[in-house]
Amino acid sequence: MPMRMKILFALPFLAIGISPLAAEQFAPMALNSIAAVPAKIAGARVVDPKGVAVGSLVKVQTDARGKPLKADIALTGGRTVTLDASALGYDQTANVVVTAMDQAQLARPAR
Repeated sequence: MPMRMKILFALPFLAIGISPLAAEQFAPMALNSIAAVPAKIAGARVVDPKGVAVGSLVKVQTDARGKPLKADIALTGGRTVTLDASALGYDQTANVVVTAMDQAQLARPAR
């Protein structure tokens, strides 16, 4: 891949704080783009942008057609948070949910 292409490939990930190397470990699609929630997603590992486990997925709240709206995540610290499905990625092959927030950000109380 030419140098210009490598830089252009890395820019979107750097803009949101994800290193291109971490981004290549998973191939997530936006959770809210999935037409129907797969059964295996319950209990899926949830990781931050660096691939560090921050919790596990407890439940996905869906609309009447089964499209994901929100996800309840049990954090490793014991607290449960609810995030919009649009803020999460899902790698079906690895059964891993990816969030743009790290453990400290997720642990902060909602306002």
